Amino acid sequence: MTTRRTFGQIALAVIYLLLALNSWAQVALVPLGRSGDPPILTGLQFLIGVASVAVAWGSWGGTRWAPLAAIIHGLITGGMLASLGAILGLPADERSRLYVGAVAVILWDFAFAWYLNRIAKRGTAP
Repeated sequence: MTTRRTFGQIALAVIYLLLALNSWAQVALVPLGRSGDPPILTGLQFLIGVASVAVAWGSWGGTRWAPLAAIIHGLITGGMLASLGAILGLPADERSRLYVGAVAVILWDFAFAWYLNRIAKRGTAP
């Protein structure tokens, strides 16, 4: 039986796979000595990579848990962005931009979760 994926499912799968590659590339730079990131930041990047793969897989498959994976991704990524100021010791005036970015990421992930929820309810993919 052939299943039909929507353009949105395919696009989200590709986007989240690229996000996972970006996160894990930053993690891989640490043991190579090419990054001076604090361990907490490396751990958060690893978790973001795991969450990104989960969203990509769930999006591709139209699974019921894909929206939850998108929400988890948004919360981890948004939390990391919001805490970057403290982790990296940035001045207070630069931290406000990080908060705006954190809120934007969370809102986008919630929007994607809503879309993935619609797809899962419709059953347009396996």
